[in-house]
Amino acid sequence: GLPLGPLQNEEGRRGLGLPNRFGLLGLMPLLKMCDADLTMLSLGTDLTSLGLNLNSSESLHKALVSPLAEVPVKSPEPEFELPACYKHIPQRLQPGFLTKFKEETLFYIFYSMPGDEAQLIAADELHCRGWMYHKRLRIWMLHVPNSIPQKSARGERGSFVVFNHAIWEAEQKADLEILYEDLEKPPRLVRSKTVQQQQQQQQQQQQQPPPPAHVQHGSLPAGSGGLPPGLQPTPVATPGAP
Repeated sequence: GLPLGPLQNEEGRRGLGLPNRFGLLGLMPLLKMCDADLTMLSLGTDLTSLGLNLNSSESLHKALVSPLAEVPVKSPEPEFELPACYKHIPQRLQPGFLTKFKEETLFYIFYSMPGDEAQLIAADELHCRGWMYHKRLRIWMLHVPNSIPQKSARGERGSFVVFNHAIWEAEQKADLEILYEDLEKPPRLVRSKTVQQQQQQQQQQQQQPPPPAHVQHGSLPAGSGGLPPGLQPTPVATPGAP
């Protein structure tokens, strides 16, 4: 607690009670600086007494170790510079930057980064590769190569390669009916000319003879960009919608 010596003397002369130590009369010991510890706690410490030159043009941290130190630092600490690699500002993710990524990576970005800009760019890249997103089922699907779906005004029925994110596998489902209103519209993000040229060159290099009409284990559906072995479509016969 606060020292009572000087304050008790004041209260004794005036006949005041103890609660006055927290009133205006309690400031009298501070103003008279009767107690050194109380004065330092309330008014602070003169920085010049710690050996600091307040008129110096250099930084004070070079000579001050701690406010509790009685003597200044003898040898200044070495100066450290931040490496240039920490000052590098990475380039912002742009549409088309994910053209070299595999479908498994694009699916991971889409499902693990909801509401992020990377999710939108990954969805745009999947749409460019022929994938469609089903809003109600929350799955991505792709037409089976060389299959001819039965189209109508409201939707279509046919065979699709469906990516099941619950088990992280691609499955082939036959005789599946989808409605156009359940499909998400493609983002169609604007891509730079450089990215478009690189994508066109990549597509030309990846052109291969068309696969057979049925998708076999180990084969890649056209337009998928090359699914890894863990995402090869597994044929699953479905008489109707899942």
